[in-house]
Amino acid sequence: MLRVQVHHDDHGGLEVSWELDGPPAAVDVAVGPTPDHIDHVHAVAVGAGSVSTRLTGLGPGRHFVSVSVHGAGSAVVAADRRLQFEGVQNFRDLGGYPTADGRTTRWGSVFRSDALHKLTEADLVEFERLGMGSVFDLRSDDERTSHPNPFDSEQLAVIGRPREADAAQQAFDSMPIGTDGERILRDLYIGMLEHSAPLFGRLLSGLLSPGRLPAVFHCHAGKDRTGVAAALLLVALRVDRDAVLDDYELTRRYRTFEHQQDSYERLQSRGLSPEAAAGVLTAPRWAMSDALDALDADHGGIEAYLTGPAALSARDLASLRDVLTE
Repeated sequence: MLRVQVHHDDHGGLEVSWELDGPPAAVDVAVGPTPDHIDHVHAVAVGAGSVSTRLTGLGPGRHFVSVSVHGAGSAVVAADRRLQFEGVQNFRDLGGYPTADGRTTRWGSVFRSDALHKLTEADLVEFERLGMGSVFDLRSDDERTSHPNPFDSEQLAVIGRPREADAAQQAFDSMPIGTDGERILRDLYIGMLEHSAPLFGRLLSGLLSPGRLPAVFHCHAGKDRTGVAAALLLVALRVDRDAVLDDYELTRRYRTFEHQQDSYERLQSRGLSPEAAAGVLTAPRWAMSDALDALDADHGGIEAYLTGPAALSARDLASLRDVLTE
């Protein structure tokens, strides 16, 4: 089996789809509250030729799905990457991505998100159930002061330019009105790699400290600072580059333009044209791809970058791959 995908639908059910690496075959679908498929309960058998099914009546909480070819024994586990919160749109699990060495990133270990101060009271109850060991806040000091997290977090103010200023504003200050919004993002991502390398190293090494997992890192929208951090982690874990870029683009699905009206107006107040401001709020695949290409060209690849400018030890890099994949 190549891939299993799970998404919540608009009616409270789960849409489950799969791709097989062989001829059409009947599959078994099971469900459970954890990624451990041994504890999953059989939900439905699907005949050969079908590539999807819908699960309903699952009740509250998060649900993991395991799909196996009938009679084969081994199963692929998946879940909806996005966790269903009321106030936060872009809280996602980085588990379930295949790696080049035949492993898979662990579900429920590392999450990425937009600003967590928007969690409602009901959200905070669900957040507590995750048993989060650490929260890494990538926002600027001004952002944290204006909208503090409702719990303790480690502060790593990622910047894209080498000067003292509000990190959120650095990306957009002094941009001419006609500037291409997507190119702003591309240059911002490359700037983050250059000027925030030690912070990314502290983030990745911080995941290894005892009791720090599960962990979540976040910024304002969960797209740019968080997107670069997530891309570095996934590339470090040897996830395929296309899958890394797919993960980056998922923000388009979960954080739509209607969620960003305040950001859109703020960008225009700083001099960007409506077109450029709209471009800054997107997640253009080419911008992140260019940034990762620049990392390879300027630093000789992810290992040289992480053990060089990011000051991550080779031992910690090996430990990350051991702890966060299975």
